[in-house]
Amino acid sequence: MALNTWQFLLLAACAAFFLPLTRGWIRTALFLALNLVFVWSYWGAAATPVAMAFCLAGYACARLVPRRSTGVFAASLVVLTGLFAYLRGYSTEFLTTGGGPTVVGVMAFAGLSFMFFKIVHVVIDAAAGTVGPLPFWSYVNYCLNFTTVLMGPIQRYQDFAAQWASPGAAPQTFEALVDASNRVLRGLLKAFALAPLLAPYVLQTGLPIESLSGTQLLLRTYAFYIYLYLEFSGYCDIMIGVGSWMGIRPPENFFLPFLARNVSAYWLRVHRSLTQWLTDYVFTPTYRVALGAPGLGRHAFLALSASLILTMLVAGVWHGTTLHFAVFGAVHGVALVAVRGYEHWMVRWLGRARFRRITDTPYVTVAAVFLTYNFTSLAYAFFVLDLDESVRMFGRLTALAAARLTA
Repeated sequence: MALNTWQFLLLAACAAFFLPLTRGWIRTALFLALNLVFVWSYWGAAATPVAMAFCLAGYACARLVPRRSTGVFAASLVVLTGLFAYLRGYSTEFLTTGGGPTVVGVMAFAGLSFMFFKIVHVVIDAAAGTVGPLPFWSYVNYCLNFTTVLMGPIQRYQDFAAQWASPGAAPQTFEALVDASNRVLRGLLKAFALAPLLAPYVLQTGLPIESLSGTQLLLRTYAFYIYLYLEFSGYCDIMIGVGSWMGIRPPENFFLPFLARNVSAYWLRVHRSLTQWLTDYVFTPTYRVALGAPGLGRHAFLALSASLILTMLVAGVWHGTTLHFAVFGAVHGVALVAVRGYEHWMVRWLGRARFRRITDTPYVTVAAVFLTYNFTSLAYAFFVLDLDESVRMFGRLTALAAARLTA
């Protein structure tokens, strides 16, 4: 059920019209039915029961961990992570360097990954006592919510439950419906009109790298970055608009990522729900442990660096099962450390006020945005190509640049 088909538009229209009119178990059952129709169209008869079983395993863990020992909590996370790794195929694929996704399939494996992060969030917050009541059918609809189940955004359960419990809290005014409809149309334009125009010209596996010029390689790299943004942000626009129609709006996921002036700002502008999840559930606890560790705790910058790199490694491995995704995460982790180190030493040298005045000048801003755009574009080579192709591509670019400098 592609998002540009009449079947999806009919499903979205049913959700938008009937959900605000119903209450109680009828509303819950209707939403569950719509969610199952949507996921069944993607996962089919084989995968849907497996996804449901994974969802139920998460619910059992969330019910088990409150007021239990730390060991029970840790065991729950280990079990869920092990199930996720098995279902994604890390045990057979992660040590390989090939198998990079094609342009057509680059987003096709995201559903299980998003469900895993949603389930882990519920379990962690349940252990902390912050998730609140967790009715079974509400949890199932949260996991299978068709506006977030395949490619996010990663909505927190508390946000979903609050909107679900107050169907009339946000009146469906004419202006709100028009805004939501415009959001859906904008997403359809991005994902199904503009992105396909770029698809033939993007960086992808199988290209004759050695026969392409440096300009061709760079243009394909830039085109892939823009293509991925159009496809992913377009998908999110459609789902945010549909969610707004039915009164359960997913969180925003993008904010002008091409204007980021460093890698840290980039991750606050692109896939923002993932960044917030990683910050809360990976970086913050890791940094806290690192600061308290003997030896490492006496060196705050080393503790910060280790936490940043580990967090981005998790981000990379979460995206895919082969080794080049880990390299993609590691590259961003090292870049984040470099940004934090640069800012730290410049503030010590110039002072915070003077450093901010310099960085806010138009020329510095333009240069920073240009460098960040180039770095993030080139880093996507590790996302779409396997390690061998990535090494060949950067070797080709380096050789061409050296030849031009010596000419």
